[in-house]
Amino acid sequence: MRRSALIAVLALVLGVAGCGGGEETSPTAETVEGTLPTGSTEETPTSTVAGDAGAGEGIWAANGCGSCHTLEAAGSNGSIGPNLDESQPDTELVVQRVTNGAGAMPAFGDQLSEKQIADVAAYVVESTSG
Repeated sequence: MRRSALIAVLALVLGVAGCGGGEETSPTAETVEGTLPTGSTEETPTSTVAGDAGAGEGIWAANGCGSCHTLEAAGSNGSIGPNLDESQPDTELVVQRVTNGAGAMPAFGDQLSEKQIADVAAYVVESTSG
């Protein structure tokens, strides 16, 4: 009998403790302190150097860009990277990708000068949108 009474009291205590007094809680905070990033944390280079498409053609060839990219003007049909004739990237995107790389594209920012990158960008843009 003592055992039954003890179990009954224990069940009553656990039942009352589990009620929590009717207060609802949320799994998320009601307030958030700080800020969230507003975009890519990748630094986007901004170049003030004018590119020369003629020079860019040589830089394209010397760095094997055609082994990954299709570009009709260069006679290349690589299929690892985007087909540049179809995607027609703008100068800013070409400069950003050549400088920092993305996905399978390696970064050339430490191998090419700002002028060389601007030249390649001018070559790609002139060849694809011209």
